[in-house]
Amino acid sequence: MIFLEVFNLTNYSITEHALFALGCLLWVFTYFHVIRRIFSCKTVGIPWVAICANFSWEFLWSFVFKTDMGSFYEYGYIIWFCMDCVILYGLFVYGYKQLQPSHNVQQHALWIFALGITSWMVMLYYYIDKWDAPITQMGANSGYILNVMMSALYIDFLFKQNIQDLSIGAAWYKGVGTFFITIFCFLHFKDGFLLSMCVVTTVLDAIYIYLFMQRWTEARIKA
Repeated sequence: MIFLEVFNLTNYSITEHALFALGCLLWVFTYFHVIRRIFSCKTVGIPWVAICANFSWEFLWSFVFKTDMGSFYEYGYIIWFCMDCVILYGLFVYGYKQLQPSHNVQQHALWIFALGITSWMVMLYYYIDKWDAPITQMGANSGYILNVMMSALYIDFLFKQNIQDLSIGAAWYKGVGTFFITIFCFLHFKDGFLLSMCVVTTVLDAIYIYLFMQRWTEARIKA
């Protein structure tokens, strides 16, 4: 009975749990590599808009909404949130570097980031409450809306940053981890909107990894 409470095997198969858990674990590795770069390079390797949205999503799914997949994932979401708190610290300390230095925008960075978090928190709360939690019961729709945005932002972000400040590990773990969750979604859900977002995210992640490896290889040759 305890095992069944930790993992919901009534609504989800063992294969689906394995895929989703592996994807979640790879996202932990993603955050680890991003956090390591924060302290070693004094920069944040995630677009600031994505950090604000991601932090808000993880706060809501850790403390406001609950997944029906089992308590194992509830604690997993909390681990994500705790790691995201460190990334948020990096945003408030070093995130101003992502803003344009012209027109004194950087000096208002803290207010911009705070407004971004507040806005995403409110919008996601109402979206999840009406459209996500009652349908997917584990944050798939809202999660992939953010994933499409994040994956698209990463491609532009790549060419605005020093490649040495970005993590090759984070690029691969994010892409592969999300791909495992995408396979889970195709096995478990039949919603066309969600599955189309899964496909778009996979394509964008593949493009980002390809471009990242290209830039990383060029940087190594020049070095």
